[in-house]
Amino acid sequence: MSSSELFRRRLWDTLGTALLAVVLALVVWVNATYQNDMPREGPFPDPIHIEVLNAPKGLILTNQADEYVSVRIKAFASSWSSLRASSFRATADWSGLSEGVRPVPVKVTCSDPTVTILSTQPESVYVQLERLAKQDATVRVELKDMDDMPLGYAVGSPQVEPESVTLEGPASAVESVAAVIAELSLAGQRTAVDRMVEVHPLDRDGKLVSSVRLTPEGVRVRLEIEKKLNYREVAVRARTKGQPARGYFVSSVGVEPDTVTVVGPPAIIAAMPGLVSVKGEVDVTRATRMLAERMELDLPEGVSLLTEREGQQSTVLVTVGIDAVTGGTTVELPLQARKLGAGLMVRLSVPTVDVILRGPAVLLDDLETDLLDAYVDIGGLGEGKHQVRTVVDILVAQDSELRLLVVASISPGYVEADIRRIPTPTPTATATSTPTPTPTATITPTLTMTPTVGVTATLTVTPTLGATPTLTLTATLGPLLEATVPPAGPTPTSTPTPTAELAAMVMTPGAGQETIAWLVARQAAGEPLALEVRIVERALPIQPPQAGVPAPRGEGAQAPRSEGAQARFPAKAWPA
Repeated sequence: MSSSELFRRRLWDTLGTALLAVVLALVVWVNATYQNDMPREGPFPDPIHIEVLNAPKGLILTNQADEYVSVRIKAFASSWSSLRASSFRATADWSGLSEGVRPVPVKVTCSDPTVTILSTQPESVYVQLERLAKQDATVRVELKDMDDMPLGYAVGSPQVEPESVTLEGPASAVESVAAVIAELSLAGQRTAVDRMVEVHPLDRDGKLVSSVRLTPEGVRVRLEIEKKLNYREVAVRARTKGQPARGYFVSSVGVEPDTVTVVGPPAIIAAMPGLVSVKGEVDVTRATRMLAERMELDLPEGVSLLTEREGQQSTVLVTVGIDAVTGGTTVELPLQARKLGAGLMVRLSVPTVDVILRGPAVLLDDLETDLLDAYVDIGGLGEGKHQVRTVVDILVAQDSELRLLVVASISPGYVEADIRRIPTPTPTATATSTPTPTPTATITPTLTMTPTVGVTATLTVTPTLGATPTLTLTATLGPLLEATVPPAGPTPTSTPTPTAELAAMVMTPGAGQETIAWLVARQAAGEPLALEVRIVERALPIQPPQAGVPAPRGEGAQAPRSEGAQARFPAKAWPA
């Protein structure tokens, strides 16, 4: 054998040995890896969503087909921990399907090629397809709870925008829709309605057709609600007399209903106050528990409750709560109006409210009423007569201990607010100065009026060298009168200085009384400026005095008397 042949034989023997070693090593490695990461079979724990492919146009699914599928897989142990529901994709191909019920196979694949899908559950899904239909339908407004509306109100015809909606869904479901309804509740409604209302498709039996979709899903409904002329809603007040037994107090006074609707001749209804009382008072003398009594309303002749039958008495149920004394008291507070619109004035049907407070007796014994605020919120209300709720605030910010007090009851719970527009005033006022003997000066004040609340008097004197001082007089009582007297001319010399005098009067009408204020300012030569203010409250309204102004007065002249009905002031300074 030649040396070359011997070399080749040895080379093949060496290569064969090396190849066998590689194969044996690979077998050992695979076996070791397989032992450490053996494949495992089992159900995948999470359901997989079925994706629909090639859904035919013009058809819609009408049954509840399966949307998820479960799978059983085989995968290495290392792969199980990394698998998620998103690692799988389940599809159902609807291509070629027509109307009717059809089975569709479900195909599941995995993004990990080492994972084997052994089975799926279900293997197929059954789908029922139907022709897709669209149709327009007119919306009908259905008014609900009309029996719960306050009596004496008239309801107009509802306006709908848009008037129709589009129905879309299976043809059989669309055809079964008998009406598209927008339901609107009128319980307790006293004002016009303007709101968005959801619409619903109903079949002939009044049942909801859920498989039909509406476009749009809601409409705008407008509805006018007006109060009838010979009807009126008024608040009801009840009072108590006597004192409960020792150790007890009146904890609440309630009226059911606290507002009623009355009917009668339009002239009498228009003249009625916004608050009516019951006849008599509830006697709580020596009472130790709650009292309830039906009491007749004190109504004008010819006026009756709208709900009562002919011959039936006009009664309401009055309940008086009697509780053991843990601290309770009744206070009378002046009633104010808040958030009055610009250019408006308001008259409340009652000037005060009765407030029942509960809390520690030591706080109630020393309670100052200026820490309580009674008011009605008339924000957003326009001209006319309105029933508004009374509110009482305890000013805790000024005394933290007041947080222990509770407002138990407010009577009346509602009052009538008569809102009117402020008339444009055209007041005039003049005042003259009479020198002795010279010079002469004429003072012409400028008068303005502004609605305010409160009683204040402000006097400002600004001396001007060599001239008569400038006098500004401001009186605030209801409407505000402001008179400004400019410097008189010619410039006085060191000869005797004239005497100047200005008088002004304002009046505010209240519930059952009139409040009048006179303000007179005088200044004479060599004397300090004098201001006199008089305020009078009269039970009866004062007739507006005749037009004119007080005659010029010299030094020492007297101001108008408090009975100033005979005094003459500009008639246009009175509020209309």
